[in-house]
Amino acid sequence: MSDSMKPITEGLGSLFADLERRARASIELTAKVRQALPGEEKEHILSASYRDDTLLVSVDSAAWASRLHYAQHELLERLRAAGETQFTKIRIKVGPGTP
Repeated sequence: MSDSMKPITEGLGSLFADLERRARASIELTAKVRQALPGEEKEHILSASYRDDTLLVSVDSAAWASRLHYAQHELLERLRAAGETQFTKIRIKVGPGTP
């Protein structure tokens, strides 16, 4: 390959590393949120992530969003007890993937 033709991924190593780090953090946080829930709610968590001081939790239906909304104070306390202290608010939304 000539010098003028470089692989498209050249120079993107740090971008891919950051993307991988953020994906792992979201997967780990989603697992923590599921572990902190006592009942069936945990099976309906799609993902969890942070935006500033807000914990964003995505669930699979409006019915489960309502149930989680009522359990959010307990969820907040359990997550804090487990050492998760980066957030002050919880936002619950319905939808696939990362909120």
